[in-house]
Amino acid sequence: MFDELNQAIARYRQKWTTLIEGRHDRQFFNALRPTAVAWKTTDRAEYDKLFHQWHDACDYIFETWMNGRYVAKMHLKDGRLDWGIEIIKLMQRRPASTDPVGLDHVDFYTVNTVAVAAMQSKEADLKWTDEVNGICRWTSLWFEDTEAKLRNDTVMNVGVAELQELEKKLTTSH
Repeated sequence: MFDELNQAIARYRQKWTTLIEGRHDRQFFNALRPTAVAWKTTDRAEYDKLFHQWHDACDYIFETWMNGRYVAKMHLKDGRLDWGIEIIKLMQRRPASTDPVGLDHVDFYTVNTVAVAAMQSKEADLKWTDEVNGICRWTSLWFEDTEAKLRNDTVMNVGVAELQELEKKLTTSH
């Protein structure tokens, strides 16, 4: 069921290892912990197919309508993907987008956002972008036609915060 996803994670991990080998501060990069893998689909039909295929392997699923498409955050209940990853972010491609499909990025957990900011100047030859989407914030590191999202939480926390915002809206309106 997860063979294609694990194969893509293995290819991504090879790129990540190559990236780290050329860095000044390997300790920083080695301390980052992968928590989620994002898988992008071409359309709603492919999204639905994978959602239903992966559904029973999960104990928590949070689905959001965001930027004109659905995104599901799926936590695996009994196992992990390669590299110890427990969360799948299943995403439809944005409307009118021609982005590649398949493995889009990996989220990495870091407790130290100050170190991430410092690393941007220390490793200035890399492409870094600070990004925001709604309440979600992260630093993207772009390399070898892929992306690493460095976060000080997991994407499941974003779901919690979004539900809290909705709860507040529902209980304070009218």
